[in-house]
Amino acid sequence: MQRNERSLLFEVARLHYEEDLTQARVAERLGLTRVKVNRLLQEARQEGIVQFLVVPRMEDAYLRRLEADLVARYELLDSVLVPGREEILDDSLPRNAQQALVERMAQRAAFYLDRILDNNDVMCINWGRVMRSVVDHLRPSRMLRGLQVLPFLGMLSSHSDAFEANLLAREVAQAYGGDYDWLISPAIVRDLRQREVVQQLPLVQEVLGALQTATVAITAIAPADPKSSTIVRRGLLAEEEVTEVIHMGAIGEICSWWFDQDGEEVQETSYYPIGLGLSGLQRMVKRRKRVIGVVGADRHRFDAIYAALRGRLINVLVTDHITAQYLLSRR
Repeated sequence: MQRNERSLLFEVARLHYEEDLTQARVAERLGLTRVKVNRLLQEARQEGIVQFLVVPRMEDAYLRRLEADLVARYELLDSVLVPGREEILDDSLPRNAQQALVERMAQRAAFYLDRILDNNDVMCINWGRVMRSVVDHLRPSRMLRGLQVLPFLGMLSSHSDAFEANLLAREVAQAYGGDYDWLISPAIVRDLRQREVVQQLPLVQEVLGALQTATVAITAIAPADPKSSTIVRRGLLAEEEVTEVIHMGAIGEICSWWFDQDGEEVQETSYYPIGLGLSGLQRMVKRRKRVIGVVGADRHRFDAIYAALRGRLINVLVTDHITAQYLLSRR
């Protein structure tokens, strides 16, 4: 599906489901027939642009209490929870329901991001499907001309990719009327000398320097699993390389950097990511700048989230209440 076609699906769905316009009004607004609007809404559901989620009744007071408990337990700046489903504990939650939960978290993360962003912020964003959803849900409430947005790491491929951190950074900046910079380097290089040469290039050096001044970061968190790894599916790493880093103690991954059960970096020596890195996140947390983790609805990510919190890799967590209950049960 071409990007302009997907944009039309998204706009039709947004007007109908978010602005509560009838199909006739949507057709009138966009210059379409009502029959076409109906067809586009059906396609939007099939494509996963529109997802329906059945959640248990959850009193706001209970969610707010869980949020406060997470903040106190893990010394966070903030916690944002959505109602979850207990089925994630035994992997019985249907995949489409799990995706809908993740979409709900992305929506809440986008709302939170809009609330806390300031005109003087330097923001960096990870790549991937969750970050794509966060950006899609952004509804800027004001212009931030002084905002600077940067990618977490270099480029994943030479062609346009909707999940690419550089492109997502540009979209966020344009939405707020701010500025952005691309990290014009490979995301991963295979040689230490090559990394040193790339990092000394003026355009790369400038952005890497700007990343060290970041005041807001947003990222997903992945478990260490060669079978489910997105970076393996993208061809950036082989399964054997992920298996090796797991043998070295890795249980989680943020933007191609691996960490162990204490949240400390596992330094794989066969490849070298170029970007902010885990040490950059830890410095941000130490400076009490916001590092937002958007992750949940998957018990296979529990240990990685717990380790990221222990290692002070994030200090704002957007997740579901079942994941929150698990994290509060850990000793």
